[in-house]
Amino acid sequence: MSGESAGPGDVGVVDVEGAHLGYRMEGHGPTCLVLGSSIYYPRAFSQGLRERLRLVIVDLRHFGTSDPSFGPDRITVATYADDIEKIRQTLGLGDVIVIGHSFHATFALDYALRYPEHVRGVVWIGASPRDDPAEEDRLWADVSLERKELDARKRAELTPELRATLSPSELFIREYLVNEPRFWYDHALDTSWMWDDVVADPPAWDRVAELFEDDDGAEGAAKVTVPVLVAVGRFDYNNPYTLWRRNGDEETPFSFVLFERSGHGPMFEEPERFDQALLEWVGGLPND
Repeated sequence: MSGESAGPGDVGVVDVEGAHLGYRMEGHGPTCLVLGSSIYYPRAFSQGLRERLRLVIVDLRHFGTSDPSFGPDRITVATYADDIEKIRQTLGLGDVIVIGHSFHATFALDYALRYPEHVRGVVWIGASPRDDPAEEDRLWADVSLERKELDARKRAELTPELRATLSPSELFIREYLVNEPRFWYDHALDTSWMWDDVVADPPAWDRVAELFEDDDGAEGAAKVTVPVLVAVGRFDYNNPYTLWRRNGDEETPFSFVLFERSGHGPMFEEPERFDQALLEWVGGLPND
């Protein structure tokens, strides 16, 4: 089931109902369908990974271009999975490994639940199985004063006056960047460059966030009939790794890798270790 080689930066657009979703194909090897943004995520994964895997990085609706006549209220729980299947069919990808980072892990899992016959495995990166503000607060209470001060300063800089000058897309991205001290092992890491040229569709994002508000990732992963790899960072304070453990120290029944020097994006913060863990896991997947 290995994917065929793709030329460097093969790009295009797949039309789905009410939206136009960009894609970028890079590398060669087993095909991995990376969900989210075809602009942001090529910057998040190492170049070395392209030597062993074919990364097909695709927009989801909240980073695609929506038709004005297709309101976000028309998006259902099944819409995103159907979009992903349309992309897979249109690009002729065959069976795929589906990769989702952060909230996009939810869509990877939902797609595998709805279209298991086309999925070899699911990779869930930098996401919690559920929201738990109390656990986030517990871990945040023990961080360094320097991290807390930077967090407070970045939040104070996003004043009401500044907010009023930003487009909905710019505000969406700026609010994400405010969280950098809570996202990364290096609390002073500046990832604003990764968002260059990215345009968000906040109404679409708000709609799917509402639809998946009560989703239990651990429960969903347990129902998936394909292998699941969970990759999380110890220093991700918005997505506590501790929520993947039950009864104190028991691990989930699927593959679990904790990255000790990463936060929200282990593929970006510890690329060599991440690549090794991912490739070893891919190498162990069934071939039929």
